Amino acid sequence: MPYRILQIGPYPPPGTGWSVRIKMLKRYIEAAGHTCVVMNTNKNRKVTNGEFVPVLNGWDYAVKVLRFCARGYLVHMHLNGKSTKSPLLALVAECLSLLCGRRAVLTFHAGVVQDYFPRQNKFWLDNTFRLIFLLAGRIICNNDAVKARIVEYGIRPEKIVPIPAFCLEYIEDKAALPASLAAFVQRHDPLVCSYIYLRPDFNIDFFLQAMAQVVAAVPRLGLILMGADREQEALQEKLRRYQLSANTCSAGDLDHGDFLAVLEACRVYIRTPVGDGVSSSVLEALMLGTRVVASENGARPPGVLTYRDGEVESFVQAVLAALAQPAATAPCANDAQTRRQRAQQLGVRDTLAEELSLLFEAAAS
Repeated sequence: MPYRILQIGPYPPPGTGWSVRIKMLKRYIEAAGHTCVVMNTNKNRKVTNGEFVPVLNGWDYAVKVLRFCARGYLVHMHLNGKSTKSPLLALVAECLSLLCGRRAVLTFHAGVVQDYFPRQNKFWLDNTFRLIFLLAGRIICNNDAVKARIVEYGIRPEKIVPIPAFCLEYIEDKAALPASLAAFVQRHDPLVCSYIYLRPDFNIDFFLQAMAQVVAAVPRLGLILMGADREQEALQEKLRRYQLSANTCSAGDLDHGDFLAVLEACRVYIRTPVGDGVSSSVLEALMLGTRVVASENGARPPGVLTYRDGEVESFVQAVLAALAQPAATAPCANDAQTRRQRAQQLGVRDTLAEELSLLFEAAAS
């Protein structure tokens, strides 16, 4: 009997770690002969395009969740501890699912240090997250360290499953390098890229201040910034302030395939957030043969050069060291054996199969 699964969370664009995972799950759930509907909570949530169910407002959200639950859909809710909106949406979805006789599956994204997670010793906040975790039938999280923090809310460890949001199938999306970047790529060598937003967790002023020192040491360096599509005016002002405009191309929000193409074209990928846990973009870069420099958060895979967050000198030394290394050999896009070997070296599991198995088991109950 085909299963019906309702995923609630951000859907591309932009292609963030969450949204790419949701799109990938939808693709493979449907390929297995089941039904998957996505209720989009992303900034493009009011768009009607057939790939997802739009969300117009809070009332519209609640009504649509209830309708899907009444039709037998399993709720798969995606959230993190960086906002107050996603926990409220999760509570609504979980309660409506229970009203229809079924517990939701919860995926809790990101790492162990978030704005409202782990426990803050604040009654209303801690008990909100405790209730969210208690109501869920199963909980998927980023890694064992996050699982341990969830257990501290009084949650049974056996219902929490660490499944990092990355799998080999991600690399299959890789497209050709966008034509709009061709001229910039020809003018600059080496190339460095990063995915950013002008939010505190991306520490953008620190990043640009440190990159200015890197450019001073490597004048022909080109920096490709992806993301921050709606923040371009503020971003350009910051680039002028740090005298990085001539060395920087702001590519905005890219499709996942284009994002992967940029990763492969660059010598180094830089990841600045500390609270991201096991980052899918870091693993994507490593799988494509791109060196990675990232803030130290205790969850970086082998081969990543790390720096201490907020320390400019530590950042500059890490980036220069990465640039000094010979370019890594990227696995052939069509060479499945090479990809599997690289994945084994990085400790990458078949997490897509793990997550699908968990969802199908929950849908069957």
